[in-house]
Amino acid sequence: MMTTKSSGFTLIELLVVVAILGVIASIGVVSYNGYIGSSKKKTAENILYQVALGQTEFYTDNRIYKVDSNVNCPADADTSSEIETTLFGGSRVITETVAGGRASKIDFNFCIDDTGDYKISATATSASSLNCTITLNSNNEIDKTACQ
Repeated sequence: MMTTKSSGFTLIELLVVVAILGVIASIGVVSYNGYIGSSKKKTAENILYQVALGQTEFYTDNRIYKVDSNVNCPADADTSSEIETTLFGGSRVITETVAGGRASKIDFNFCIDDTGDYKISATATSASSLNCTITLNSNNEIDKTACQ
C-alpha cells in the first residue's frame, strides 16, 4: 500500500501566516498614523513661519502688525480665513471651501493674538485626533510644549 502526501498547506500553517500578517499590519497602521500626525504638525509650523513673514510684509506696508484685538486664541476657520485674506492675498493655503463654509486643510486653525507682542497660534481642530497647540512669538521662537 502506497501513501500519497498532499502538496497543500495545513490549517495551522495558514493560521500562523494570517496571524503574522495581522501583527505586521497593526504595526504598519500605528507607524502610519504617527507619520501623518507629525507631518501635520510640521506643516502647521511651516505655516506659522509663513504667517510671520506675512506679518513682516504687512508691517512694512502699514507700520503696524496685523492683529485683531477681538480674537481670543485658540482660533477657528474664520480667523484662519481672515489671515489668508489679509496676509496671503486670499490664497487658500490654510482653509478650503466645504458645504458649511470654510474648514482647515491640515486639521489646524490659526490666529494672531495681541498680548504685548503678537503671538501666532496653530490649534488642532476638534475633528483632528491631535491634541496640540503650537505658538510662534514675534521673535520667531516656536513653542510646542502644549503639543503631545
